[in-house]
Amino acid sequence: MNARRATPWVACLLVLLGIVLVGLRAYTRRELQLASGESLWRLTYTVKFQTETAGARLSAAFPFDTAHCRVFRQNVLHPELQPERLRSSLMASRGIDLLTLYPGEQNMTAKFDIHLSRRGRFRAHDQESSLSAQARAEWLRSDKLVQVDSVVVAETLQNIRRETPPSGDLMQRMFEYCHNQIAAGEEEAPTDAVGTLQKKAGAPIGRARALVALCRANKTPARLVTGFVMEENDPLEPRTWVEVWSGKRWEPFDPENGFARELPYNYLAVRRDGGDIVRVARGSGLETHFAALRLPPGPGAGRSKHHSLVALADLTRLPLEMHEVLSLILLLPIGGLVTAFFRTIIGIRTFGTFTPTLIALSFVFADWRTGVFVFVLVLLAGLVSRTFLDRLKLLMVPRLSTVLTLVVLCIIFCVSLLDMLRLTPGAQAVLLPMVILTMTIERFYLTSEEDGTGFAFQLLAGTVVVAFCCYLVLRWAAVGRFLFMFPEAHLFTIAVLILMGRYTGYRLTELLRFRDFGPAHKPTEPRP
Repeated sequence: MNARRATPWVACLLVLLGIVLVGLRAYTRRELQLASGESLWRLTYTVKFQTETAGARLSAAFPFDTAHCRVFRQNVLHPELQPERLRSSLMASRGIDLLTLYPGEQNMTAKFDIHLSRRGRFRAHDQESSLSAQARAEWLRSDKLVQVDSVVVAETLQNIRRETPPSGDLMQRMFEYCHNQIAAGEEEAPTDAVGTLQKKAGAPIGRARALVALCRANKTPARLVTGFVMEENDPLEPRTWVEVWSGKRWEPFDPENGFARELPYNYLAVRRDGGDIVRVARGSGLETHFAALRLPPGPGAGRSKHHSLVALADLTRLPLEMHEVLSLILLLPIGGLVTAFFRTIIGIRTFGTFTPTLIALSFVFADWRTGVFVFVLVLLAGLVSRTFLDRLKLLMVPRLSTVLTLVVLCIIFCVSLLDMLRLTPGAQAVLLPMVILTMTIERFYLTSEEDGTGFAFQLLAGTVVVAFCCYLVLRWAAVGRFLFMFPEAHLFTIAVLILMGRYTGYRLTELLRFRDFGPAHKPTEPRP
């Protein structure tokens, strides 16, 4: 069988294989999506504050994976805040630090899609099998709100020990004391450990601090945990409970609601140092709003076993920071398909096969207005600089290197100008378009040097047209999400490219080019 006859069979085989794999993936995801006792939620942070100078810091703690909770999607928007770092520290917390670039009102919005399971079937990232000396010292120390060295704490612990039988559980007795004998106070109730133990009444966080102080006075490491009880509520109020080190693991205790050693599955831990979920340094007027919304079953909720062969192609199991990057990479073949259609069927020539796709993808990744503005400005600057360089009669390579240097300088000042005018969220938003723009300008001048300026402009126009069509396809967020969930769908892409690769007919531009040779334009033969 020759190549021409084999091509349709190969394409049909790829399509059939793609249908089977996508169908199996869809069936598997439907089976794993939501089992009994599981639910999907969207947790939303809305933060506003004021700053008088640049350089103020916003610290926000994020929910993380536990045995009963998996964060399968997150989206953080901070228009005029510069990310500094993601935290993963001794506090076993995830979070982000943001720096203000300008004075005035600042805001940040974060959304987390969360999968909760009663069975605890997820891979927990917060489990510790041992406690380091540094961590032990941290969770045994005294501070102004957890006064471990106070006489009140020592006397209360001594009374609890006296009432506990020799074979009794002292930890359980301390918890029962804070839950049963310390009353829930009003708004002005004590919030520190000593005040709560003295009055035998306190706010929820005061009762939790009292339990932490008693545990630490007993030389048992303990820490405060701030989080949420996931229930459909707007606004959603943060909750505080306690984790106590048992020697092998951290055991949770909630003095307010009476849960010991095991919390309901909808308890979502966010910060493990007793502090606020969102904090601001060098800022004022902090306003935080939390909300939880129950979601219908949707993509990303199902998850196969982490070490199984099926999980190898399950990209949703990867860290959240990789999702956006992989979605962009998976869009590249779609752009290549669009480019191949224009070059093979329509006949529009471009600067290579991947340049239109990369330009379109860069504008999908960043702001297209910023990219177009810089693209036009840099291209004009390059044309003007080339006019002056031609008079110097330089060799090709030094001349191209000089043009590229001028392009880079133009890019840098464009970024600075856009940042000064506050027309872009940040300088990092235009880095990817600028790298691709540099390559495009280089190809333009190399082509103009070898084949003439007219032909270079013809290729540039074709590249812009094809890049615009690629942008119209790639800007659909649903395409990236679908390919991220079903990467085997690219078998269909390969099948179409193979069929397109055997196309030997006329291109549409050729029909227009050779229209004078058509039947309507054939000269009529003279009659005899």
